[in-house]
Amino acid sequence: MALAIVKFATSTVFLIVLFANTYICLCRCPPQEYEALLSFNITLTFPTGYGYEWANGTDCCEWYGIECDEHKNHVVEIRWMPDRNGYGREGGIMLDNLCKFPSLTGIVISYVGLTNNLPSCLGNLNFLEDIIIEYNGLGLSSLTDLHARGNRFNESAPSWGLPSSIKLLSFSLNHELTISEKFFRNLTNLWRLSLSNSTLNISTSWIPNFQLSALELVSCQMDGQIPPWISTQFSLYSLTLADNGLVGEIPSWLWAMAASFDELNISQNHLHGSLFPNGPNSRIGILDVSSNALSGNIPSEGPALTKLIEGPPLQLMLNDNLFTGNIPPSLCNSSLWLQLHLENNMLDGMIPWCLIEDGSRIYDLNLGGNSLEGSMPQGLIFSSSIEYLVLKNNQLSGIFAPSFTNYTVLQLLDIGHNKFSGHLPKSIGNISSLQALVMNDNQFRGNILSELGDLKQLQILDLSSNSLSGSIPHNIVFLRAMAAAIEDGYVLQSSLPYDGGNSRSSSLGGLGMASKGTELYYTYILSTLTSIDLSNNQLTGDVPLDLGKLKGLRFLNLSMNSLNGIIPHSLGDMSQLESLDLSSNKLSGNIPSELQSLSYLAYLNLSNNNLSGNIPQGGQMITFENTSYAGNPNLQGWPLPKNCNWPKFAPPRPVSSSENKDDEESQQIPWYEIGLGWSYGAGFLSIVVLLLLVRESWRKKYFKGVDDILKFLFPFVRNRRL
Repeated sequence: MALAIVKFATSTVFLIVLFANTYICLCRCPPQEYEALLSFNITLTFPTGYGYEWANGTDCCEWYGIECDEHKNHVVEIRWMPDRNGYGREGGIMLDNLCKFPSLTGIVISYVGLTNNLPSCLGNLNFLEDIIIEYNGLGLSSLTDLHARGNRFNESAPSWGLPSSIKLLSFSLNHELTISEKFFRNLTNLWRLSLSNSTLNISTSWIPNFQLSALELVSCQMDGQIPPWISTQFSLYSLTLADNGLVGEIPSWLWAMAASFDELNISQNHLHGSLFPNGPNSRIGILDVSSNALSGNIPSEGPALTKLIEGPPLQLMLNDNLFTGNIPPSLCNSSLWLQLHLENNMLDGMIPWCLIEDGSRIYDLNLGGNSLEGSMPQGLIFSSSIEYLVLKNNQLSGIFAPSFTNYTVLQLLDIGHNKFSGHLPKSIGNISSLQALVMNDNQFRGNILSELGDLKQLQILDLSSNSLSGSIPHNIVFLRAMAAAIEDGYVLQSSLPYDGGNSRSSSLGGLGMASKGTELYYTYILSTLTSIDLSNNQLTGDVPLDLGKLKGLRFLNLSMNSLNGIIPHSLGDMSQLESLDLSSNKLSGNIPSELQSLSYLAYLNLSNNNLSGNIPQGGQMITFENTSYAGNPNLQGWPLPKNCNWPKFAPPRPVSSSENKDDEESQQIPWYEIGLGWSYGAGFLSIVVLLLLVRESWRKKYFKGVDDILKFLFPFVRNRRL
């Protein structure tokens, strides 16, 4: 009986171990993936004797062509590439089974005679990076649109043999992909093509076997003249060739084709020539030739411009070129929404103010960085449609006193670096939507408007380098967009530039801000960018004591004024502050220790004031050089050459003989006390050693305690030695 029980137990254990080993083997990849691989095995043939077999009951992660994740054991790659001697049954693999591998990153299945269509469920494989299915008999016959943006396709992609049924093809943002003519060999019905951010390597003599209506090639490293094969595309209505390193003169055939375009974008290249040299009748709705070397005048009266402003909603981007002459007043004739960028050219003469007066439909006007002159008509009522107005870096002069009433869309007003004069117009306080107000480097005088505190959306205020006087208005602390830190959960509903659909977008053309001791330029303004610059004026009075309520502010510059009083302790509440400049004023008192809590502070200038006391020695304060504090005679501490107010040692004074005797007695070594201390210490140590020898558990605890103490003290000792 006992023998039977032993045999039963032994066999049971054997079966359990055998089952466990098999189960572990089978489950190294999940059961669903294991079964899917076995279904592949039914249709594949393997060369005998090479160990290629996918055998049932073996470790699937060790099979030929299978790679598993080391941690989760999911199948991540299936690579079946038999040789060309016929191994692999034709028409075999059921491609739908590929969708049973959710962690799959790569698929390589070649020379197995696939005749199925690619399953649509492949789009659900979120980790898929590479698909190579070469030399099969696939047919995608009803496929018309193929979007493969933002992947990692390489030079092997053309071997897919894309079906001729494709009409729309997008391979943008595949940075490792180089495309030649072979890529298009079957695409006879193609009519929309986007290959942005890939490398295009196509012969200049190539003639496509398709006719495109829309072509987008952005950042394709073409590096040459505009490809002549584009001239064979007679159905084009939209052409984008931006940022390709293109050189040479814009060919006449392109201007001729542009007569029927809705959109032409050849920006950010090195092209030269003139705009519409032959004056074609154009219906272009979006014309972007910015950031090139085009020259000559902007066409005035004539067929070119007349047709240009009669088409669909117009975006005319001529900025950052070499255009000269006047701005054509005929641009005012457009009754359409208009985005007009002419900044950074060599234009002169007067501004046609009809572009922005009431009734105009323009929403985005940038004329900055030219040589425009003249004054703004008094009482000019701005168009209620305008959202962005940039007139900076010109020679404009006279009183700036337009009328703003009930404005709800104007977000950016930049008239900096001109010669405008007079008082700041109070009607600015009516622009409830204003996010950036830049009026620096002009000749404005008078007080800063208290009405500015009503601008709840204002992110950027720059009134620097004027002749403004008086005190800083207290209600500046009510600028809500600057009064909330990121951690408070406050996020502006919009940011500059605005992109509200209908192909409308805005570039600020480089919004300049004096911060961190230098001039910074921003093309786009995020909702987290906040700044106040009132520097280089004639302001007096105190810095508002509760200015720290603007705890979302990032840049604050009040330098080169005549401000007095103390530095408010509340500035320590500006948790997002990156740049603080209070230099060249008449501030007094101590530097608030609260500034030590400004963990983002990267630039600090408190020089040339009347500050006194010790420089705080914590937080970011210890990272600034002495130039941040120079010019404050009563200020001391690191990093100034004068040390902190540490205890000073006076020279020795003469003493009497009795005092010398007392000093000698007090300095005698107390040998009796020292001996008594050593005696007590030795006795205590003897008792401890005896107890440690008797009890092992005490001995272990003792030495563990010593180790812990040494581990704790070691970093401090090491740092002190360093």
